[in-house]
Amino acid sequence: MSFQGTRQPARDRSITLMHVFLLASGAILLVAAITLSTVLGTVVRKQANTDVRADLGHVTGAVLSSEQTGSLLTDPALVSAISHRLMLDPNIARVEVVRKGQAPQRAATRGQFVFQRPLRSADGKQGVLWVYSNPIDTRQSTISRVRFIWLSVAFVFLALFAVLALLVRGASRALQRRRRALQQQSQALLDAYRRLEQSSLEAIESLNATVDAKDPSTAGHSQRVVEIALRIGRELKFEPARLELLRLGALFHDIGKLAVPDAILLKPGRLTPEEFEVIKRHCDDGARIVDRFSPLRPVVAIIRHHHERWGGSGYPVGLEGESIPLESSIVGLADAWDAMTTNRPYKKMLSLEEARNEVEGCNGSQFRPDVVEAMLSALDTDPEIFTPLESKPPEPSRRGQSRPRPVESLS
Repeated sequence: MSFQGTRQPARDRSITLMHVFLLASGAILLVAAITLSTVLGTVVRKQANTDVRADLGHVTGAVLSSEQTGSLLTDPALVSAISHRLMLDPNIARVEVVRKGQAPQRAATRGQFVFQRPLRSADGKQGVLWVYSNPIDTRQSTISRVRFIWLSVAFVFLALFAVLALLVRGASRALQRRRRALQQQSQALLDAYRRLEQSSLEAIESLNATVDAKDPSTAGHSQRVVEIALRIGRELKFEPARLELLRLGALFHDIGKLAVPDAILLKPGRLTPEEFEVIKRHCDDGARIVDRFSPLRPVVAIIRHHHERWGGSGYPVGLEGESIPLESSIVGLADAWDAMTTNRPYKKMLSLEEARNEVEGCNGSQFRPDVVEAMLSALDTDPEIFTPLESKPPEPSRRGQSRPRPVESLS
């Protein structure tokens, strides 16, 4: 069941996306804060520039009377006095009188504003009074305003980011709580599904066991086929998962005989051709029964084709050679071996040697060669599994077995 597996990555992605959203929002807010602070700082500096321009004109006009403007060109003492009075204003950096045709001693530095006032003396000399401001960026008032703007914007955007982070954190916690609740629900559903699977499997095994109950002469047939098939599978180096599929295919290989009438299934003599055609349908019937139960669908082909023959004369399809599933060939050989080594109403059991000769004689026609080779090798190393049932000492009765031992009455 994949309910939990399919939703877990989606929930993790949702939490990750929220964190990404928070980081992206923080980056956007940071860029917006820097941009806004820069724009506002520029506006403040421009306004300060305008204010300085107005202040320079106002201060210069207040200090310098019209009668003094001409005397500045000829009276150095007056220039010194005026300069001293003007520079009492903290916004003024220096004062310079430049006669016509001369150049200022020092050019204005970056951030300074220059106020110019024309001068004309009584004797007709001309010049300019240059008043230089302090750089706009070094003015305490400007610095304080810009700093206030940056701090205010930073505070506002940090508050917004904090609120956003709290919202994302709350959503993340809610999602995590929901995830834990869903995980618990998923686990509960998974446990219920497993219990349902187990109950369904037990129900199918119970149905399979009814074939055992119909004919005591084949009691334990399916379980013996399971043991023989698994021994062959291990000889062929099957992986554990493949061995489990082989076990299930061998266990339910005859479940289709539930649809065979008892008059045919329990007939003590040879079957007529018509009756044998009914028996042959048990492969397809068994496959259809098992196909309705999803955990057993991988073994449908094993059940449908376990009576196919290597030479192509088997049923229900007439497959031959490599087209027959390997597991079906193993179950078919194990089924035939148990049928040969147990007494049936219509025939007497064969000895171990006689059954071996039969298998070797049908190698390459009825049975798959590599499966025959694996079985004979297993027979030599582990003969107990292949020993005819009547040749084994009786086993002590087993009470309280949880799994029935289904059988086949006709192979």
